[in-house]
Amino acid sequence: MSSTMLTDLAAVVKEAKDEEIQVPKSNDFFESKTFRLLTLVLYMGGVSGMGLSLAMYYLFIWDSRMPPLPIFKHTHPIG
Repeated sequence: MSSTMLTDLAAVVKEAKDEEIQVPKSNDFFESKTFRLLTLVLYMGGVSGMGLSLAMYYLFIWDSRMPPLPIFKHTHPIG
């Protein structure tokens, strides 16, 4: 490559580097910040609600008592 070709290429690269590309703004609701916050709140509420309902179940409904151990008759001790 010749030096003029390299300087031309460098000028094109510098020009393209400084150029700002405009991205069109989308007005779609499903890409908005409001939708993202709404889905986050719904997700956190769902997870927390399930945890709360599980805690209420274990506090008020679950019976954690062990049944009495069975007594076996006609057994001989070992030894």
